[in-house]
Amino acid sequence: MTQTFSAHFYPEGFADSQTVTVLLDASGWLSFQAFHKKYRCPFNRVTVSDRLGRSPRFLTLPELGRLETRDNDFVDSALRHFGHKGERTLWLPKLERAPLWILGLLIVVVVTGWATYRHGIPAMARVTAPLVPDKVRELAGHEALGWMERGWLTPTTLSEQRQQELRGAFESHFGDPLTGLTVRVLFYNSEVFGANAFALPDGTLVFTDQFVELVDEAEFLAVAAHEVGHVRHDHGIRGIISSSALVAATLLITGDSEALSEIIVTAPYALAQLSYSRDMEREADTAAMELMQAAGLDRRAFASALQKMVDSHGANEGGSRAWEEYLSSHPATDERIKRFE
Repeated sequence: MTQTFSAHFYPEGFADSQTVTVLLDASGWLSFQAFHKKYRCPFNRVTVSDRLGRSPRFLTLPELGRLETRDNDFVDSALRHFGHKGERTLWLPKLERAPLWILGLLIVVVVTGWATYRHGIPAMARVTAPLVPDKVRELAGHEALGWMERGWLTPTTLSEQRQQELRGAFESHFGDPLTGLTVRVLFYNSEVFGANAFALPDGTLVFTDQFVELVDEAEFLAVAAHEVGHVRHDHGIRGIISSSALVAATLLITGDSEALSEIIVTAPYALAQLSYSRDMEREADTAAMELMQAAGLDRRAFASALQKMVDSHGANEGGSRAWEEYLSSHPATDERIKRFE
């Protein structure tokens, strides 16, 4: 194979260029003349840029300079003829002209991304959560509670007697089943959260005054059992791991170096606003059923407590609300209520 092609030559270390005629001989050597000098370079040492439509290709000659040519077909032919390493990328231009392949690859990427988000990351979080030291759980719970105390929670208005009554009821019903699990019950007033309860990674269970005023003792214990389920299954830590993995994956895809620092800086805030996944909520519901059965409590108390909480927040379960429930991170409230009835 002996053939010539036209190119612009940019010498190493110079901004100027010159149009040249390049000879590629049968022995695989490139040769041309530019700026009153003769240049030679073996083709197998040349770095060839990938083909991108009709854009010019660049052939980098080690220690000599760079050739720019629009004769893409000749370059492709030379790559194949001499078995150049750049031959491995010749399928890319064909792919660019194959919309069905592009669509297929796009579908694969989307499905893979969804499967990773929906199943891969949660599975990874489930496996790695038990490896997290207890000190990390304590720190995560402490920082999250601190965030909420600075903006969303205020000291409880419940009397000390009422608090002790509820803590005593919790201990008498769930004390034995919770052996080996560190759990503490705290009360706060919160106009922001309203009637609500939530669990932190260190085993802290937070109940708002609004919630306590809304429910009776059986309903309080039912919701407490649900929150214990979150602690027992390490949902707080699993949520942090999942969120961090998602941000890290975004960092790898986008190359946004600021995302890494955001994982550390916003972790307490993210935990404070953590919304458990559908699977985690169902898991906590199942744990609540088991705890309530062991304690001799009527599981319907959870259904009535959940309905009261829904009503107190003014949620309307009909019409378009069904779509909001479906797209939210929690299972539909009606579905959960029926499970406990």
